This record gives sequence, structure tokens and C-alpha cells, in this order.
Amino acid sequence: MKKIILFAAIAAIFSGFAMAQEPDLELIAKMREIKADSVSLMLGKVYGTQTAMTNPTAEARQALLKAFSEAMTLDQQDEAYRDGANTAEQFYRNAESVNRQLGINMSRKTFAQTFLKHFMDTTTVKNMNGEMNSINMEAKRLMEEIRALKNDSAAAIAQASLIDLKADSLSQNMGRFFGTQMQNMSKKKNLSEEQIARFVEGFNSTINIDEADKPLVDGKLLASDFRNIEQSIKKQLNLKLNKDAFVAALTAELNDPKVPTMEEFKAVDAKTQAFMKETQAYIKENGPEALTQKGLGKKYIENQMEKDPKFIQAPSGLVYKIINPGNGKKFNETDKIKVMYKGTHVDGTTFDESKEPVSFAPNQVVPGFKEALLMMSPGAKMIAILPYNLAYGDRGAGQSIKPFETLVFEIETLGIDDSAPVAKPSGQDTPKIKDEVAKPDTLKKQKKTATKSGKKTAKKRK
Repeated sequence: MKKIILFAAIAAIFSGFAMAQEPDLELIAKMREIKADSVSLMLGKVYGTQTAMTNPTAEARQALLKAFSEAMTLDQQDEAYRDGANTAEQFYRNAESVNRQLGINMSRKTFAQTFLKHFMDTTTVKNMNGEMNSINMEAKRLMEEIRALKNDSAAAIAQASLIDLKADSLSQNMGRFFGTQMQNMSKKKNLSEEQIARFVEGFNSTINIDEADKPLVDGKLLASDFRNIEQSIKKQLNLKLNKDAFVAALTAELNDPKVPTMEEFKAVDAKTQAFMKETQAYIKENGPEALTQKGLGKKYIENQMEKDPKFIQAPSGLVYKIINPGNGKKFNETDKIKVMYKGTHVDGTTFDESKEPVSFAPNQVVPGFKEALLMMSPGAKMIAILPYNLAYGDRGAGQSIKPFETLVFEIETLGIDDSAPVAKPSGQDTPKIKDEVAKPDTLKKQKKTATKSGKKTAKKRK
């Protein structure tokens, strides 16, 4: 019932927002908060369902919940402690991946000793790029050597001790990598002695856990998953997740004695991804840049229609003024039309202009330009104002046309040209810009990477 009420509230707010003539910033802020809560609930259910599948017994679930709850109560402001714990957790994830690929056991003890040595080394001045390249090259060489030995079954049996030695070297390599990286981080952040001590404490609290205690390991990693995805969503969508909602949804799933099926998990996951996609679109549609461009376009259209009654607004939202009606039959979608045009921003600056006639068909251009052409006959001239949804939408085009931008075109048709090759007008051939907001499948990939640790039983390392 609570979820039904929540989604009803969302629908009501959407309805109110759609009817508003001006953007209601307070309403948008409230909507963002509701969406953040909804994302938190849905992610909690996804993680809870996944974890319940891999921990079917009540005993394992409760032990995991205890470890998870303890890890989640970490002071969120204690960044140094959290960074230390995250570093140890990252070792577990990376080591699990390498161990699975190569069939080895990396040593957390060796990693920890090497990591702390390099992290606490404040005397050595290092070229970070050169240091990291050197470490990566050494790791690649070690992995290739281990893989070659493992692929030869006879060599693998005869040289098992050599493989163990190389696995230990790989652990040292990873410790050197993380230690150098985090030492550089501590210098950039200018960490105090107290903060460094808290970092080491957080690192030790996690690196020294009993890996054979699967619920303990999974509970800590699950808390790390939340922190990672919380930071990711804040960076990508500028939404603050509701920790309590996430924990409540996850706990409800783990307290349910039923073991979810893979089909049930996929259904929950698909619903969450769809909602993430909708949320991403809403954030983009109502972000500062979008609201600014929409406002400029709306104001420009209002001013033009007020100053000049010859401007007409079509049902689609296209605003146009016919300067010369032309002669003869109107063009159709596939006619190759010889055109002269000029495209400007609402501030009057030109972004595109034909220096000589070009030929193209209406079905090759953006919707507003197409609609204008289909109103015209040979010899016609028109000024067409394209709201963003009839122009380049939420993506913009190239470097010159911003997302959500209203565009103005002066169009003159010279007739049909059956001989000329078809050209693309008004920046249509400009490469599409990349959408910088992370797609839902990016979060999905991260979520799967983060949660799959719950599927594997931790192997005991040296």
C-alpha cells in the first residue's frame, strides 16, 4: 500500500507540473526528493533480492544483516576511515577477479604489508604516471607468466611453488599500486596525522576480517556497494539517496523466508532500470541548463508573437510567418527541394547558412524544419521558429546547438530539383554529441559487479 501511495503521489506531481506555465522550482526540488527516495527503495529491493538468492538460510541472512548494519553505521563524515575500509574492500574485489581468472590465491597479508609500506612512505618523491605505468606493466607480466604455467598442466603440477611465488608477487604488486595511489591521495587532500591514523584503522578493520566468514565478508561488501552507488548517483544525477529507505527495503527482503527465483530478480531489476531511465530523463529535462534554454525559447516566441501578429503557432508548437506564399502545389516528404536557408539562435547569432542553393527532402531534416517545408510551395519564403522538441531536442548538435535550444530559420524554397544529390541542411550532418549523463545500463553494470561478490564463497587466502 505504501508503494501505491508513493507512485500515486509521483503521478499527481507530474500532472501538476505538466499544467504549470512556468517551472516551479520548489515542485521540481520535491519531485527530485521523491525520485531519490524511490530509487533508494528500488535499489534496496534489487540488492536484497540478489542477496536473498545467494543466502537462502535464515541464519546466514541474519549474520549478513548484522555485519551490514554495523558497517552502515560508520560515521558518514569520517571520510578517512571510510576510504581506508573501501581500499581493503577493493582488494577483495580485485583479488577475487584475478583468483578466478588465474586459479590462484592472492595473499591479503602480503598485500596489506606492501600497501601500508607504500602508503606510509612520505619520504620518496614519485613520478605518479611513471610509477603507475611501471606497476601495471609488472602486473601484466606476472599474470601472463602465471597463465602460461597454468595452461601447461604438467608445468603447473611441477612448478606449483613457483606459481605460488608469482601469486605472492602479484599481491605485492597490487599493494604497491594501491599504496602509491592512496599516498598520492593523502598528499592532495593534505590529510592530518589523525586522518591518516583513521584511514589505517579503517583499512585494518576490513583487511583483517575472517574471509571464511562469508556473511561477514558479504555484509561489509554490501555496505560498500551502497556507498559506491550512492556516490555514483550523486555524481551522475545529483540525487542524494535515502540510506534508511535502502536499508529498510533490503532488510525486508532478507527477513522474508521465501527464496526469490531468478525470474523474480530479473523482474525487479528490469523495473528498477526502467525507473532509472525515467529519472535520468526527468533530471535532464529539469536541470539548470534545460530550464534556462526552455525559458529563453519560450520568452523569445512570446515576444515575437506579441510584436508581429503575422506569426502563427501550429498545434505542434512550430511558430512561423509566411513572407511569400510561393506558387503551385505544396511539396511532399520525398521531393528534393532546392532551398536557401539561414539558421540563428534566439539571440540573433547565426549557426548555419547556405551560401548557395542546396537540395534535400523534408524527411531528412529535424521535425520542425520538415513541417515548415511541407507548408511551402516553389518560390515560398518563411521564418520558422522551432521549439527544442521540434529541433535537436535534449541532445543538441555539435558545438553550436545546445540541448533544449529553440532555433530560428529563414527558409526560401526555389523549386524541385530532380538532378541534384540530396544534401543535409541546418547542421543535420553535424556529429551528434555524446550524452554525458550516465545511462542506466552503466549503473546496472556497476550494480552487477558490486553484487556478484555475494554469489561467490570467499576463498581463504594466506
